Amino acid sequence: AVVSTQSTGKEDLEVQVDMCAKKLARAEKLIGGLGGEQTRWEAAAESLGVEYINLTGDVLISSGVVAYLGAFTSTFRDEQVKEWMKNCLDINLPCDPNFSVITTLGDPVKIRS
Repeated sequence: AVVSTQSTGKEDLEVQVDMCAKKLARAEKLIGGLGGEQTRWEAAAESLGVEYINLTGDVLISSGVVAYLGAFTSTFRDEQVKEWMKNCLDINLPCDPNFSVITTLGDPVKIRS
C-alpha cells in the first residue's frame, strides 16, 4: 500500500513537472513576443512624437489648401504648398518635409477603401 501511494505521488509529481515545463515554454514564447512589441511600440512612439511636433504647421498648410487652392491646377497647388512650407520654416513653425493634405487630414483606412 505504501509503494502504491508513493507510486501515485511520483506520477503526480511527474505530471506537475511536465505541466511546469510546458508553462515555462509558453512563458518564454510570450516574453520573446513582447520583446518585439517593445521595439514596435518605441518606433510608433517616436513617429508620433515627430508627427506631434509637425502638427501645427501641417494643419495650417492643410487649412490653406482646403480654403484657397481647390480651384487651381495641381501644379500651382504644389508650388504654393512648397512656398507655404518655406514660410513656415522661416518663422520656425515646424512642418513635415513630405507634407501631404491626405496624410494630415485623411484617414488612411477610409482612403484605401
